[in-house]
Parts: sequence; C-alpha cells; structure tokens
Amino acid sequence: MKKGVMLAVFRFSLLFAVFYLLIVQAGFSQDCKTQAANKPSSLVRSQDSYFDFVFYTNKPAKWNVSKMKSQLSIAENWIKNKLTGFTGAKLDYNNTYWLDFVVSKNSGDINSNGDFFHAATGIKGYYEGKMRFFAYYCYDNSNIIYTEGESGSFVNVIFNNVFAAGLTTERGVHTINGKPAFKTIQKKRSEGRIDFYEQRTQDNATAKMYTYNDYILIRNSDKPVFISITRKEYLEQMLKDVDTFGAKDAKMLTEMYNQNVKRFEEEMKAYKLDKNYTPEKEAKRRKWFEEDQEKLKLTISKINPDTEASKKVILEYLQKPTEWLSRSFKNFYPFSTYTAKGVRQFLENLDRSFLNGEEETQYEIVSINPAYFTNKLGADVPQLIMVHLQNSNYAHMVKVAGLIKQPGALTPLEAILNPGKSTAPSAPLAN
Repeated sequence: MKKGVMLAVFRFSLLFAVFYLLIVQAGFSQDCKTQAANKPSSLVRSQDSYFDFVFYTNKPAKWNVSKMKSQLSIAENWIKNKLTGFTGAKLDYNNTYWLDFVVSKNSGDINSNGDFFHAATGIKGYYEGKMRFFAYYCYDNSNIIYTEGESGSFVNVIFNNVFAAGLTTERGVHTINGKPAFKTIQKKRSEGRIDFYEQRTQDNATAKMYTYNDYILIRNSDKPVFISITRKEYLEQMLKDVDTFGAKDAKMLTEMYNQNVKRFEEEMKAYKLDKNYTPEKEAKRRKWFEEDQEKLKLTISKINPDTEASKKVILEYLQKPTEWLSRSFKNFYPFSTYTAKGVRQFLENLDRSFLNGEEETQYEIVSINPAYFTNKLGADVPQLIMVHLQNSNYAHMVKVAGLIKQPGALTPLEAILNPGKSTAPSAPLAN
C-alpha cells in the first residue's frame, strides 16, 4: 500500500476513534436522572379483578361481562396507543369489575363508591381499566437505574361512576331536599361534551403549585352531570337539620343522663356491701356524681335555646337578595353543634377566600343531575366515562397529561358514548 494511502487510512481511523469516544463520553456524561427519564418503557398485562358485593372473586358465574370487556378493550388500546414509545416508567395494565357492588349496612365500608353511586342514580356496579406507571429512578447519585416498587401514578378509565376517585368528597353524608349532596372540584373548562377538572397542590420543596390529579368527564349528552346546590336550598335544609339535630341530641343526652343515674345507683348498692363502706364516703361519692351530672344537665338545657337562636340566624339570611341566595357555595356547615355564633360565622364566610390565590383548588357543593343517568340501563351500558390521571409530582406524568389533554386525544373514548359523533377507535393492539 502506498505511503499516502496508508496515511489517509490512519487519519480516518483516528478521526473515527475520536468521534466514537465523544459519543461514548456524551452518553456517560448524561446524569442518571436523564437516563432514567429516557429509558424505554416495558409493558406488563396483569390479571383482571372481579368484586361481587364485599367479596373478591375470580369471576361470578351469574355476571356476563362481555359487553364491559368490549368497552374496556377500547380503553386499553387507547391508552397503549397514547403511550407508544413512552419512556421513564414501566407500564402495568389491568381491568377491575365492581359487580352489583352495593355495600350493606352490616358489611362495613370496604368500598362504598358503588353504594353512594347507586343511592344517587339507582345504577348498580361499575368497571374500570387502569394503566399504572412504575417510575424509573436513580438512588443516592449512583448511575444505576431502579424501577419503582409500588405505583404512585396511573391513568384510570372508569365507566359509570363519579365517586370512584377523588373528584368528589363528603359523599354519603349530606342530603339536601331529598337529594344526595356532596363536595366536588369546580370544573376548569369544557370542550364540547368533555369536562376538565384539576386538583392543585403545592410542592413542599419548591413552593410551586402543580396539578396533583386530573379528572376528565366524557358525557353522552349535552346535559350536565352535576347540578350546583344554591345557598337558598341549603339554608332551607339547615332549618330542618337544626331541628332534627336538636331533637336527636336532646334525646341522646337525656338517655345518657338516665343511664348514668341508674348505673350509679347500682354501684352504690354494691358499695354498701363493701367492708370499707361508710355513709360519709357514700355522701362524698354522691356529691361528686351530682356535680358531674350538673354539667350534662346544663348542656341539655342549652339545646333548645341554641336551636331557636340558630334558626333565627338562618331565617335572617333567607331574607338576603335573590342574587346572593341563588349562588353556589363550597363547604357544608363544619361544626359539630348548631349555635347562632357557629351558623353566622359559617354564612359570613361563604364569600371569603382563605386560599393562597387562584392556583388553589376550588370546590362547590353539588348533586347528581337526575336527568343525566338512566337507571333502567344496566351497569354494562356506558353512560359516562371518567379519566383520572394521578400525577402526584412525577415528571413522567407531565408527559402523560400532555398526551391525554391534547386536542382529539380522547376521540376513541368519546366514540364509545357518542357513536358517529367522533373519530372511530384505532385498530386493536396486540397484548
């Protein structure tokens, strides 16, 4: 080989080696956190779960879940398609069927979401598909990438239940004009038949606000899912509650007083048989007991005056202008007893904000719109879909939220509820 050619080959080899070393160095220079964020996802398909009443079961024979499965298959393919090429977390998907799930009074609060929804709508059972994210992360500044052992983030697609996630609170407690009432996050915005809700919170380390949970409701009609309770409605209910509470409290405390007296007299009978008994000691015990019971009698005597004073304040506020009475509100009466002071404090604070700016989560008191759900349809017939994104403060969930909230991203789910009004679902994916 000629000397010139050999020299050219040597130079090329040297340049290639330098270029290769630069690439390798660049790869190693990436911090572990960046490498974890860019690590491709792997997908696991976990076993589906079935719950019949309060018991876990492999699959109740009496239930035909074929229709539910077809809807969940669309949801599964939808989220898999959205996460094609995803990085930063391992993926794990499964479905859960809450079949005929109504909690009896004696069964305990194992899962009352189905019970609350049945009470509000007459619909038994619901079903959901969940994609969990097990984050890739680095520990103690090492270059080793670990996989999170327990999922703290997920995308959950829930069919026919608005209580199966944190969108609503204080459910199953309050009734207003015969309707189950509860607290919900205020709607952020709507796009056609899609409603967006955000639960905001503050990062303790940076003091910055971020969206901890996203909730997206996909409706099958233009009717709203929730109806705001007005102040007038709640004030009228409070008038009833004050009377009911006062009567129940008076009865309970009176029974307690009578039981205390009966128990004490039985103790005194037994004490008189004690070798250490003296009339003087008995008199002291009776004095202590009576002093203690006087406090209870005083509490009982205050119930009726407190009830009447509370009602007077409520009636005063019912004379407010129609504009004020027709507004919504964000909290139920928070105190354990009704007093004029407590009621006035609650009503005076209805228009005061104790939040740290508009970035905080806003709430309102609502009921289920009775015109929205059709209780004659079975639980397998989808009437509403809720997409819940539990973001926590994971970096990979910022990417997920961006994918799901982009225009048209929810089209396959919309098509389940509104056939022909949105783009047809994409082709099924292989598991």
